[in-house]
Amino acid sequence: MTDSWHTALAGLLALMGIGSPDAVTYQGYGEGEYVLVAPQLSGTVDTLEVKRGQTVHKGDALFTLEHGAEQAAVDQAKAQLAHDEETMIDLLKAKRQPELDQLIASRDEANANLNIAEITFARDQKQIATHAVSQATLDADQAARDQARAKLAEAEAALATGKLSTGRDDAILAAQATVGASRAALAAAEWRLNQKSLTSPTDAFVFDTLFRVGEYANAGQAVVSLLPASNIRVRFFVPGTDLPKLAAGAPVTINETGSMTPIPAHITYIAPQAEYSPPELYNRDNREKLLYMLEATPDAMPERVHPGQPVDVVMPKASSSND
Repeated sequence: MTDSWHTALAGLLALMGIGSPDAVTYQGYGEGEYVLVAPQLSGTVDTLEVKRGQTVHKGDALFTLEHGAEQAAVDQAKAQLAHDEETMIDLLKAKRQPELDQLIASRDEANANLNIAEITFARDQKQIATHAVSQATLDADQAARDQARAKLAEAEAALATGKLSTGRDDAILAAQATVGASRAALAAAEWRLNQKSLTSPTDAFVFDTLFRVGEYANAGQAVVSLLPASNIRVRFFVPGTDLPKLAAGAPVTINETGSMTPIPAHITYIAPQAEYSPPELYNRDNREKLLYMLEATPDAMPERVHPGQPVDVVMPKASSSND
């Protein structure tokens, strides 16, 4: 029983990188790269939708600033755009339907008169051979037919014109430009309004809220501090003598005080500049005091690492050796 307990304890310590001849342990601490959510416009904090310690998802509401003026500007821009679009549509419209109906009736009347004139002319052409009508009558019939054709062409042209827009080309172009400017003004007003209500850009832990409801926040001043899980790091320090044995991407494990389950991670950064433990003596005997800062990113369970939390970073000997 005693031998089994010792074997289990040794295995656990080896797993945690403690007391294992096959691992090297370095001291470090948790670090977070925070996302500071700030409005691009100033204003009084109207609502605060989150609390410290809360978890939010991408798109969740964080806070709103007082936005009465911005909402009024959007409403005004919408009304102006509606007015300008109506003006342009009116210029692009054809004549009103009662006017078109009158033109259609005139066209139909001219068409009927032409039919009668053509029938009369054709009949008198046959009768002139028997001298039933005079040449003068036939000439008059031909003139009446030609006049009826001209009247029909005039009525059809008037109807075609009535179906066209009532506005001149330059007036239509000016109206279209005005509508474009009104749409741009509405987009700008809506952007300003949207800047008064901010949402979370990613899934994150609410690390802190920096303002209370009723306080005034300047443009660019963070109101909420977020800590995404992907932004959690561990910083640890190694002697310069060990630096050649370490490389970015090398696997490590992170051990927390009191936790029996190590966190898998990998090295993501090696500082190019050395730091010295005091006193800063640059002679040969103090080279072991030369330290380099490294960062490791958890591969799983990053939420277990808290900023400022002391941890041990354990690197298997096989990964930290050139052998």
